[in-house]
Amino acid sequence: MGHFISQQDADFFFEMGKYHNEEKEYDFPTSGVKLTIPFVSEDKRENFLFDIYRGAISITKITYQNRVRKAYILRRLDMDGPTHVNPEAETVPLEILEPFNGKEIPCPHLHLYVEGYGEKWAIPADLIIKTEGKDIYEMMNDFFSYCNVMQFPKITKTILI
Repeated sequence: MGHFISQQDADFFFEMGKYHNEEKEYDFPTSGVKLTIPFVSEDKRENFLFDIYRGAISITKITYQNRVRKAYILRRLDMDGPTHVNPEAETVPLEILEPFNGKEIPCPHLHLYVEGYGEKWAIPADLIIKTEGKDIYEMMNDFFSYCNVMQFPKITKTILI
């Protein structure tokens, strides 16, 4: 088993307001490119990273990810990728995961941090974030909002290549 943070800590970090306090402007990533944007908590004691990764082959394959302390993925939203198979657990660690124990979850799906498992559990994204009819920029903003981003970075839309 790898190193994990407690579920209580993960939930606490997830609920924290996240602020982007740089004047920097970013370009939305093109195919095969990953963009990482730093954020801080209001008291500036915790650092967060948001990753946006565009697939190299399919332009609609995108991953939005929220990390704390560089290594711990609190949430990850996978759009238009392969299905995800959840672990099968005798005791399901979180109530929201109960219907998805050992199940295959198609995209779009949302990975949740689970103590002892990291980000190995996913649920259908639409349970939390509505995805239907939204473009990749709307999804990015919805993911930022869901992850308690209080100050959005400036991200320039790019041609979808």
